[in-house]
Amino acid sequence: MNIVFWSESQGRCATSGNMLAVSVMSSLIYSVKGIVMQLDNCSRPIDDVFEGKRQTNLIMEEYSYYNQKGIDDLLDKSQLKEIDLSDLKDNVLPIKNTYMGYIPTSKRIKSGLSDRELMSNAKKIMTLMNEVGGYNFIDCVNGDKAVTKKLLSHADMVVINICQGMNVEKLMLSDNIMKKAVFLIGKYDDGSSESVLDICKKYNINRDRVAAIPYNIKFHDAMNEGSLVPFLSKQISVRRTDNNFAFVNGVYRATDMILRRAGYDETREASRR
Repeated sequence: MNIVFWSESQGRCATSGNMLAVSVMSSLIYSVKGIVMQLDNCSRPIDDVFEGKRQTNLIMEEYSYYNQKGIDDLLDKSQLKEIDLSDLKDNVLPIKNTYMGYIPTSKRIKSGLSDRELMSNAKKIMTLMNEVGGYNFIDCVNGDKAVTKKLLSHADMVVINICQGMNVEKLMLSDNIMKKAVFLIGKYDDGSSESVLDICKKYNINRDRVAAIPYNIKFHDAMNEGSLVPFLSKQISVRRTDNNFAFVNGVYRATDMILRRAGYDETREASRR
């Protein structure tokens, strides 16, 4: 099951942060297995978020200059042959203390990759990810681009990231994409004049398809420091009176909504483990 996170507004709705929070929470709370991948070229690389300072040490085996793992290795191999499941698995690194793995972010996408090359390779990688199984979380290219809409069409489920005060009157997506979409309000502020219900009315969406995650500076710091998993692990049982409760509760509710909509069944998944 490929779950793609996307926003029409670049850099405003915390799309990457929302995807990372939900993917890690799904593994910590529900023991979900899967792969995390980033196609967006403007966000902080997920390698840094999961590995932190390790990422700067090129002497280490996983990240040596001559042994780059990740999307770029898959792109290189795709020029020589049709990439297969073994190629994908070779480029998935474990996320410590979770059941998830991640594909290191492409430097080539950041420096410039044609939409045609990105689309064809990303669709192939997404197909292979589905063959692995589990619940895969993909940070897609934001904005209103043809390549993005093709990848959204190829996804099993789409998480549309929106925010308070957006000037977009209508999300220009096809009916097929909207049918498999849920909505996530990033950087949500209870003090704003635009509430969750206001946003539901604005975009004509049902309340049970919307979740909100408040902004949290500790979460932001954890991503910058490469300590996202330890941070969320410590916050799972946080008390209601804690300053981080609203954020953690928002991530939990968003994760639960997304997984249930994706067909997650706790009894069935437990029998597989």
